Amino acid sequence: MDNLKSSIIIAIMTFFIAVSVSSVSQTQVRFVPLPMAVIILLIIIIVGVLADMVGVAATVSRTEPFNAKAAKKIFGAKTSLFLAQNGDKVASLMCDIVGDICGTISGAIGAVIAIDLINYYGFSNFWTNLVIIGLASSLTVGGKAFFKYYGMKKSTEIIFLVGRFLAFFHLIYDKIYDFLKKRWN
Repeated sequence: MDNLKSSIIIAIMTFFIAVSVSSVSQTQVRFVPLPMAVIILLIIIIVGVLADMVGVAATVSRTEPFNAKAAKKIFGAKTSLFLAQNGDKVASLMCDIVGDICGTISGAIGAVIAIDLINYYGFSNFWTNLVIIGLASSLTVGGKAFFKYYGMKKSTEIIFLVGRFLAFFHLIYDKIYDFLKKRWN
């Protein structure tokens, strides 16, 4: 029952994130030049691929290396330990939510790029759609397959890097929060 409840929450959360991100990205991509739209598409594909790698790494990572680093008070080790201890939740967030949303959005942006190519350059409707969808799909699936291997083989290094990254942003957030709190009091 607990799994059903968390699955429903994830589904609802994913719906709202996907709708908001997709609506913003699709409307904005229509107003940028074609090369910029392609760059945005590639960035979204890369984010999805890397999110999948982090999710896999969190699933297979062990806690022992992070316990040792946390005992030595190495920056980011506590966050990395948290990620390793909650690998199933991290994998769900990164693979199921971030990765899948990026896949969906990349398809939508690919469609916008195809429409631009058809409308402005007179490309064939059928072949343009086919090639753009094929390229986006192959980059996504091929990238995920390639980086999934590294997620499994280098899980400790990846989770430690992500832990340090998150710890750094948490530190910056705390500094900004303290600064604003002093300014407003």
